[in-house]
Amino acid sequence: MPPTVEQLGGDWDGSNVHDDHVDFLRDTRRLPTADKVEVRLAPAKEIRPAPQEGERVVFRSHFLRGFGLPVSAFFRSWLEFYQLQPHHLTPNAVVLLSAFVTLCEGYLGVLPTLELWGESFQSKLGTRTKGVPAHTGAFIASRRSAADNPFPVITLIQSVKKWQKSYFYVRNIAPWGDYINLPAYVAGPPVGRLPQWSFRAVTLSQAGNAAIARLRVMVQSEGLTGPDLLAAFVTRRVLPLQSRPHLICQMSGQLDWSRMCTKEMPRHEVAYMVNYLPNCQLTEEWQFGKEPYSRANPPPTVCSPCLFFSLSQPCCRASLGRL
Repeated sequence: MPPTVEQLGGDWDGSNVHDDHVDFLRDTRRLPTADKVEVRLAPAKEIRPAPQEGERVVFRSHFLRGFGLPVSAFFRSWLEFYQLQPHHLTPNAVVLLSAFVTLCEGYLGVLPTLELWGESFQSKLGTRTKGVPAHTGAFIASRRSAADNPFPVITLIQSVKKWQKSYFYVRNIAPWGDYINLPAYVAGPPVGRLPQWSFRAVTLSQAGNAAIARLRVMVQSEGLTGPDLLAAFVTRRVLPLQSRPHLICQMSGQLDWSRMCTKEMPRHEVAYMVNYLPNCQLTEEWQFGKEPYSRANPPPTVCSPCLFFSLSQPCCRASLGRL
């Protein structure tokens, strides 16, 4: 099978982001208010990002797939562990990350960890030509294909064309606090496929085993599907990769502070948005296989409080023993 556009990466070709795009991102709480985060659009003749001091490079395409500022502690630690920049992530990688966080927070009732990510996903280096890493989209994430992987299948779009042209700049100007929480921009591709890209714990922790066992039950006996994970964060109007006051399973209705908007999204709009993210092909009459949990309907406990604490930590320095 030939490589997709996302796998090839491609060169920078300027930015097509304009003020209306930024206004939409602010109105939907994907971007903090102007008194906290300053936005600068790329100059018309600029070909590749050239951030000024203190600026970070972000992508409108990522914001539409579950990314938001400030980014969550998990997403920041995930970037640091894999030594990645936002421009190394394809839109499909952002979709998978958002689905993964939704599974952990909305269905398992735990914070996401690298241990659980490594158990469900693998990665490879996207190249422009043989042996030459792509400048953009070089981190290709995919679900592990092993028969015993219970993470629900999500059929991804073959490619998202010209997503690299959706970049712009943000700078934290809040008098206190970091409302971006991204690492400083480093131009260029990853240095290569690093050893930690193969991360999978040699042996799962007790908490990790409990979470995987619970996931297997939800998939095999309770109807959980891949599209459910995407529909869950779309209907809840929440951004999985954004810092929030509580887990998705602890949300409490239309006035919840984690939401982007207090209005309910009509069912046909949910179907449209979920189909925009991956290739789910939901109809306007779609139904959840399994709905996410909430404060009124909390998830069953999958581990003891002490194990929950260990599961909620990064757990990112484990041996890279399984592939």
